[in-house]
Amino acid sequence: MSGPLEEYFKEHVTLPEKGQGAFSDAERAFLARYMGEDFEAALSREGLDKPARVETVAGALASGPGDEVAPASQAAGADAPPERDADAALEAGLRRAESLKLVGFRLAGQELAVPIAQVQEVLRAMPVTRLPAAPPQILGILNLRGRVVPMVDLAAIADFSGARGENRFIIVCRCREMLVGLMVETLSTMYQARGEEIEWGVEARVGVASDLVSGLLKVGEGLVAILSVDSLFQKVLKS
Repeated sequence: MSGPLEEYFKEHVTLPEKGQGAFSDAERAFLARYMGEDFEAALSREGLDKPARVETVAGALASGPGDEVAPASQAAGADAPPERDADAALEAGLRRAESLKLVGFRLAGQELAVPIAQVQEVLRAMPVTRLPAAPPQILGILNLRGRVVPMVDLAAIADFSGARGENRFIIVCRCREMLVGLMVETLSTMYQARGEEIEWGVEARVGVASDLVSGLLKVGEGLVAILSVDSLFQKVLKS
């Protein structure tokens, strides 16, 4: 385990590139579902055609020692489609890695982490534009440098029953040609974990949010649940 996340982030801040002005198929499907087929006009009416002013805690988190995973083509097969299967292959590669860096955070009394290889950046929490047609676990959307990003109430979608605190940070994850913001209460630390310290395939014995947890990291006498970003995206897109 390394020091506080904000200290790590200050040393690794490289802002991501601005959006290219074109929506991916996944983004179009999401926006059409909750804003209508004429979603571009709706975005303009809501002021979402212009990037929001955000405060970055962590810029794009570049890969480094400990982030190595098997190439997507190796894990998914040379003939696999490049988007969806590549994301599943990335998670499969994480399970075989000798070591992993994980962004740790706390939410509703739960200690969780997400692999840094799937994190775009971390932001200070800010108001977002609500979508009246969206389910309650989708809190709204944000224009992040030209990309329209759904903001997810992770505690609600994971059905956490613990006491809730104020959501002070947004962990922006990338998967399936989209970005999704996870609203969390606090950042904890940057975990540098060895492969043997992580138990994978724990879905059958994890009671809370079993469909979203891919592994458990042992830290002292406690356990930190590792979030499956790919499973989370599937759940959000099916909401």
